[in-house]
Formats: sequence, C-alpha cells, structure tokens
Amino acid sequence: MPEIKYKNYLDHEIHVKFVDGILKHSQNWQWFIEYIEDNYNLLDISSYIEYQNRSNSLIRILSNFINILEICDFNFQFRTVLLQEIYEISKYYVGATERENCAKKVSSEFSKILFLSVWLTKLQNSGNNSNYIIDNRFMNQRNFHQALNMQEFDYDKDEIILYLEKIKLTDFERIKQHIEDNLNRVVYGLSENFFDMYGARLLSGNCFNFQSLDREASLTWQENTLLDMLQISIRNGEIIPIYSNGDSLVPNYKCWTSDLLKQLKKHFNNQISDFVIESVDFLLNRKDPNIKTIESHCNLFLELIRKGEDYEILTSSTYEILTKLFDEGVMNRIEKTEVIKEFYKNLHSITSVNLLVRLSSSFSLRKDQMQSVKDYIENKYRAISYINDIPTLTQYLENTDIARHINQFYYDETKDRFLKLIKDVNDISVANLFYQAMLFLISVNQTNQIVDKRIVKQDMINIQEYWQKNKYQEQVKNLQEFTYGTQISTEEVEKYNKSIMENPIIVANSTILAKVDDLISVLEETSKHAVIHMVSRITLNNIFPIKDTGINFDRHETDNILKKQVEKIIERYGYKFINVLDVGIYVAAIHERYKNNVYSVIALFKKEKELYALLEEIIGVKLIPFNEQISLGHLTQLFPLLEIEIRQLGKLFGIVPFKENVDEFMKFKDPSSILRELIEDVYEELDGFESAPDLLFVYHFMYNSNSLNIRNECIHGRDYFEGYMLKFAFKVTMLALYMIRYRINLILDNSSSYNEGLVQKKKL
Repeated sequence: MPEIKYKNYLDHEIHVKFVDGILKHSQNWQWFIEYIEDNYNLLDISSYIEYQNRSNSLIRILSNFINILEICDFNFQFRTVLLQEIYEISKYYVGATERENCAKKVSSEFSKILFLSVWLTKLQNSGNNSNYIIDNRFMNQRNFHQALNMQEFDYDKDEIILYLEKIKLTDFERIKQHIEDNLNRVVYGLSENFFDMYGARLLSGNCFNFQSLDREASLTWQENTLLDMLQISIRNGEIIPIYSNGDSLVPNYKCWTSDLLKQLKKHFNNQISDFVIESVDFLLNRKDPNIKTIESHCNLFLELIRKGEDYEILTSSTYEILTKLFDEGVMNRIEKTEVIKEFYKNLHSITSVNLLVRLSSSFSLRKDQMQSVKDYIENKYRAISYINDIPTLTQYLENTDIARHINQFYYDETKDRFLKLIKDVNDISVANLFYQAMLFLISVNQTNQIVDKRIVKQDMINIQEYWQKNKYQEQVKNLQEFTYGTQISTEEVEKYNKSIMENPIIVANSTILAKVDDLISVLEETSKHAVIHMVSRITLNNIFPIKDTGINFDRHETDNILKKQVEKIIERYGYKFINVLDVGIYVAAIHERYKNNVYSVIALFKKEKELYALLEEIIGVKLIPFNEQISLGHLTQLFPLLEIEIRQLGKLFGIVPFKENVDEFMKFKDPSSILRELIEDVYEELDGFESAPDLLFVYHFMYNSNSLNIRNECIHGRDYFEGYMLKFAFKVTMLALYMIRYRINLILDNSSSYNEGLVQKKKL
C-alpha cells in the first residue's frame, strides 16, 4: 500500500478564505475542518521525536481554532479523533471548557503532550504577564523555573506530575525530567564545555552582530538566554533585535531586566559571560560595567586598530559600546589600570585623519590629534571663500563636521555666499540648495557651540519665508509638464461610481496592491528602470522643498511588514528582475504606485454628495450641510468620526480601544495603532494582505507619513486645506470612513445571521 502524502499546510487560497472568514466573523467553519482532515496527517505518534517533527503544523491549527473561537462557539463535526482533541484543547486555552473536562476528552499521545504544553503555558501566562499560545521552554530548558513566578505552577504541581504518567512514550523521559525538575525547582550548574564551545563568539569585538548559533539540546535557560544576547545588534547606542514585528521581538530584550541580568551573572560567575551581560546591562539600564569588562572592550578595540580597517573598527559592537562609555562619562570615572593606559597609548597613536574625525565626537583624544582634526575641519569650512557655484556650495553644506565647528565669521560668509549664488539662478539646483541649507542650519543649531544660536534660529525662519515668497513660484514656472490622457465612457464611469456606492472596498482593490502578483509587477518595473528610482528627487512645496529620503521603517511597523514581504518576493522571484535594488527602493515604489492609483480612482469618483448623505445616515451624526464648494470644516469633521469607527472595528476583534496601563487606562489608543494591530494579525495569518486592502487603504492614506498621511498633514496645516487637494482629501476620507463602516456592518450581519440560526434550531 503506497504511503499517503499529506500537505500539512494551508493552500494559499484556503488561507485567504480562512482570514476572510475571521475578518467577516463568519459562523460557517465546517469546510475548514474538512480541509484539515483531508490534507493533514492526523494519525497518532509513537515517539516524542515524532511529536517534535509534526507539532509545528498542528500547533498552527490550534492557533486557527483559537481565532475561530474568538468569533464563533460551535460544535463541529469531526471524522478524526486527533483533530477533535486539538479543538477541545483550543477551547481549554480560551477558557470555553475547564481543564479537567478537556483532559477527559484527550486520549491520543500527541494530544496528551499538546494539552500538557498548553496547560504549562497557561500557568506561565497567568503568573508572568505573557500571552503565549505555546511556550515549550518549561519542557525543554533546565532551570527555566528561575525565570518565572512559580506560584501558579505550585497550585497544579501534583496534578501535573500525575498527568505525566499518562504519557507512555519511551523517549519522553528527558522531557518528563525537565518538567519535574522545573516544578521542583532543581538547579543545574554550567553545561560541560559550554565556554569552550561558545566562548570565542561571546568574547568578540563584534559579538553583538545578529549571530545565530547551533545550540546543544540540553542547555539551561541561562545558557540559552546568554546566547540569545548575541542575536542583537547596536545602532547609536540602542539595541536592535534580529527580528521585530509590532510587539513581537526576537530576542525579546525587553524582558532582560536588571534583576534578571544580575541573576544570570551570579549563575555563570565567569568573565566571558560578564562581558556580554554587563554590556547589555549598560545599554539597557545604563549600569556601569566593571573594570574587567571595560578592559576587554579596550583590548578588542586595539585588536581592530592593529588590523587597520577603519570600516571594521567603526561598525563593530565594541566601538558602539566604547562610544557610549565615553559619552556617559564612564571612561573618566574608572581606574586607570595598565590595560586602560595601554588602550589610551594606542588610541593616541592613531594618525588617520578620517578615523580621528569619527572618534573625536566621543573618544578622548590628545591635543595634537584634536588639532589635526581641527585643522582638517577648519580647512574645510574656510573653503567657502572660494566657492562660486551651487553644486559646490551644496556639497559644502552637506558636511556635518563643518556645521559642528564653523565659527561666526565663516558662518556669516556662508550666508552671504548662499544669497549671492541663488540671486539669478532658477533651475532645480536652487531647490536642492535650499533643502540642504535648512539641514545645515538645523545641524548648526543642534551641534555647534560657537555660533550665536539666536541668529541661526532667525535664519531658519528667514530661509523658509524667502523660499515661500520669492522662489517657489519661480521654480514652478520652470517645471516641464507631462500629460497622459485616456478616454472612459460616461456610462462606464457611472457604472464604476455605482459599484463603489454599493461596495467601497472596490476602491481599495483598485488602489492597494494586495496580491503578490501585483507586487511582483511593480518590482519588475522598478528593476527595469533602476536609475530613475536610485537618484535623489526633490518635491517642490510652497512651504519648502521636500527631498525624498526614502521610507522611514523605524516608525511604521506596517511598512516593515511590507518590507519583509518584498524580501520574500526577491528571494523567490529575484531571477525575474534585471537589477536587484535595495528593499527600501522597492517599498517606496510600491507606495508611489498606491498614490498614483488613488489619484486616478478619486478623479473618477463623482458621487461625493450621495456618499456624504449616506454617511450621515449610517453613522447617525448630523454633518455640516453639503456644499459643492468644499470647506475645510467638511473634511475635518470626518476625522473624529473615522477614529470612532476604527475603535469600534477594533473592539469587534478583541482590541482594547484604550491604553492598557494603569496610568493611562482611559486614554484612547491612536487609530493608526488599532489599524496596525489588525493589519499585523492579517499578515501573520495570511503571510500577505489579500484580505485587508481596505485596512491598508485607511492606514496608508490617512495615517502613514510614508504615504499621503491626510489626517495629520491637514490637521497640522501642511497640505489638503485648500483647492483641489482639499477636495481630493475629502473624497478619500469619506471613502475611508465608508470602508470601515461597511466592514463593521458585514461583521454584525454575519453575527446576527448566526444568532437567528441558533434561535430557529432551539424552536425545532
């Protein structure tokens, strides 16, 4: 008899259907049960290693069941015992059934282990402010009890030990021992040869560099946590995890409290581990490392200097930490041991001006070294006397060292040179020069200790006003206009408008690239015309020129998710692209396509009066009387209404609308954060956005500074407050409000249909 081939995963279209059902609060899930039973291996196991090999796919199904139970409590029909048991375990996880009742319904070896794992995880969550679905560290890591509040486990300890006897797998003994040891608070010492195996990676000038190591299976919790620390990097004195997605961090460095780090140090009692732990403690909690750790960093830094590669020095984690030690004054406070003296001796022998310029901002250098740096920079800023063209002046203003050290005389000369060169020039280089001049003034104001800051601040005001009153219109006149036309019949436009009024998500589908194939198309086009996307671009704004500085990933987790999606596409389909560009360029191109699409679609939408009346009816709020001449009030009145609807939508998915902490518990969350949670949940389930184009439409166009950001740009008076852009923003905001209300009504209708069905069944 041939071996049966199981998929053990959800086909893409099934995953899309599942997420669509969750978003719509569907009450029909029997199809999902049948799909799992037809495509997953639901036979029982004969060993724990088999459980490990098969558990990931079925834990994912457990998570799916938990999602379903949040919107639908229904007893489904099962053909297979194992899947029915997993469903019972999911009910236990959400609290829909008691533990004792669930245990009676679990008989397979696989489900016994899964039930036990959920049991232990729920106890862990209850006493330790966590929300894991499955966390197997209690089963797999020695000493894990030392990381937990064990009070909840103490209540169930005897019952857990009794339940362990029900699991009959011969290779489960090691796991059983780990659980019993953690319950009994058994403490294990250092694993044999631990520092022989990992010491060189721990004590390294670049140890904090996203390192991922193969690990022994029997490591303690402390050893695993120490190796987790190598998975971070450091940027400007701040910890960067190897992975972040919303509240999910790998490693979760936010749990490395001072008490936990102190506990780790005591456990290891080793200089190598102290080096890592104290470095992390300093970065997180600003606790000074001991002299041995600082000496180790100094020695490692000297090794890098001897190798002579400036790039290796300046990108090392030891350089980052030493920079912070100097900035915080730690290096001035410590004892000057022989190692520290040797460090300064070698530091003071550096002659590379480029390296000295970088070190001079933080490191303690000798007078002659600082004089070399000073002479170097003085020669740079004195060059203003010989600059007679805009490109050279622009390059001069880009130098942050000049901004930091320029004196008042040459600062004034730089202003005079700027005004002289822009006097009779109207090409695009002027806009770029204005932009760079403002950055220069900001840098002088923030970093220079010589120039009069009162003058600098007034110059910042003057340059903005000079652009707005004297240069903006000149620059606009010099632009060349490109037009593109197409013909669409009145009948087609009317038909399209009618469709939008019936279902606003049509607009989202027309503007947002939710399907992978559509994203691939944009990436291919971007790769084909790489040069266009790689050059710096200036946007002429009446307030001031705006330079395209790329996507800001630090402030928008949704764009970080899009970035990950693009990275996956490149990995799989990169062979299709003529050039493979930086991921940020692709994400910027996708946003550009979003904006071009929405400009086109909004130009076709003509039923704003009808939509305005419809919104007034379905929202139940009296709006300003409609007028063809849209005022700012017509737009801004919609912003709070949109926020209210977003909070309502979030509540339907269990998202608390107010801040979840004691000090601010009745302050509402930002609407963008609620949308972000919803979008992240969709991506986590679907590995894509096909089920949520409307959520992306609202998030990007209303709240994302990498996109249109209509609400914030308007409220702060930067854009969308007059003329065509006001009317455009009015249409987009109405459609955003309609989309959110449309999705809410869809969910409520599904829930109502389900409840009516239950009533009819009871009557029968």
